[in-house]
Amino acid sequence: MAVDREAAYAVVRAVAARLGLDDTGIELLGPIADNAVFRLPGRTVARIATSAAGDRALREVRTGRWLATQGLPAVEPLDSIQQPFGVDGHVVTLWHEIPEASMASTAELAALLRQLHSLPVPTNFDIPALDPFVRLDEHLAAAEPELNASDRGFLTERLEELKAGFTRVTEGLPVCVIHGDANRKNAVRGRGGRAVLLDLERFSLGPREWDLVVPAVYQRLGWYSDSEYNAFVEAYGWDIRTWPGFTTYAALREFRMTAWLLSRLTREPRLRTEATTRIASLRTPDAPRSWTPGT
Repeated sequence: MAVDREAAYAVVRAVAARLGLDDTGIELLGPIADNAVFRLPGRTVARIATSAAGDRALREVRTGRWLATQGLPAVEPLDSIQQPFGVDGHVVTLWHEIPEASMASTAELAALLRQLHSLPVPTNFDIPALDPFVRLDEHLAAAEPELNASDRGFLTERLEELKAGFTRVTEGLPVCVIHGDANRKNAVRGRGGRAVLLDLERFSLGPREWDLVVPAVYQRLGWYSDSEYNAFVEAYGWDIRTWPGFTTYAALREFRMTAWLLSRLTREPRLRTEATTRIASLRTPDAPRSWTPGT
């Protein structure tokens, strides 16, 4: 469930008061959707979700702590406070800020994913199996008032096709620990030059291909140059575009990106032009894409 903007600000101010921090230094990081993420004074980042996300938030914290024991560079939860904790019907987690963060290179992202995919399955807490269709029905339901009948029908039918296709191409693939949402914003380089993974909410057990298809989709969208994508492939050691299931995984990733954007239309009507562009792309899978990054 999307977080209400006004409620999120009220919660983060309460969190700042609880920590004894000045709430005038609070800064929102990115758009508010399933989470609201704020930078607090004292190099602390607060992630706020609705209370329905309590289990997910607990898993994120456990994941961050487990990755630290495995030596994989990733964002770390604060140890000075018991978390997650509730505030006014919301669940909050607190994380160490990555100082002077900048986007990691594609090669750095590949190195992180290669290390992640080689880790053993954690034994001290349960992680879920990958659900590539999580929240898609909810996103489409939120978008329904903003869609015409033709687009609603197309998206519903396409989703069913993708479910069948995903099952078919995934059967028999080995599974490992995956990030689940290895997009361009979820690997950054800090002040010391070390790249780290962010946003652990989709951490799961699934085929490595689910992580690797994201950079390939970005290359197809023009968000990564050919040289950036080639650097990713060289650092990881395999190009997913050579895999027979690539087309299905790429189509599902593009569908997820579109559905998430559609779910925001009621709150952000400025996205309508981009939404129209993306739906048209889904209707013509082989056509060149021209999507706006960061939306």
